[in-house]
Amino acid sequence: MPLQRASAASFPDRHVKANAVDCENGRHSAITASKVEIGGVVHARCRHCGCELMRFGASRRWFRTGEMGR
Repeated sequence: MPLQRASAASFPDRHVKANAVDCENGRHSAITASKVEIGGVVHARCRHCGCELMRFGASRRWFRTGEMGR
């Protein structure tokens, strides 16, 4: 089941950009200038939260990699 976007009404006391909410839900967006392809796997950094990302050639989704829990 795909994750649903949280509406602004869901968090009245929390002022968070929609992009930051996307990162919390695992939907990251890579910085174009940071993309590096190594052996068919593209590595980059997220433009919103700064985490390390990777994407396989056949996939259109970025996956979080690197050190977790920072």
